[in-house]
Amino acid sequence: MTIKYMAEPRWIDEPDWLCAWEFLNDEDPEGRDLAADTIGYLLGYAQLTNTRSLALIGDPDEMAYEILFSFSSSAGKERFLDLIRSNDELGNEYIANDLIRPVKEEIREAQPLAAVLPQSALTRALIVATFVSGSAQHSTIQ
Repeated sequence: MTIKYMAEPRWIDEPDWLCAWEFLNDEDPEGRDLAADTIGYLLGYAQLTNTRSLALIGDPDEMAYEILFSFSSSAGKERFLDLIRSNDELGNEYIANDLIRPVKEEIREAQPLAAVLPQSALTRALIVATFVSGSAQHSTIQ
């Protein structure tokens, strides 16, 4: 049954988005952990730049997930990208090859991370994000 008058999510009209695809395949534990670490870096950078993070399943057969980021300012987006560039594991290559602009339908279907990502990958990503954002905040205080 389709709900005809469902309200749009409050983030649907936010103007500046990027999307990363990551594969969290249980049959490849090493690859899944690497993808969860990457998501963790991105979430940490999102927290440091006041960036909204959402997710949706991109391809259920491949266990591919889309992580969407909405930026509150162009300065926040530039800082987010600078943080990615400064990461030896991601860098400019990740920006060029792995970040895309999502379409409106993807933004409409996106949900909070905890509603979409597998629990084990989410836990690992949040541990990395906490370390990343905590380390960066601590280093700026000194």
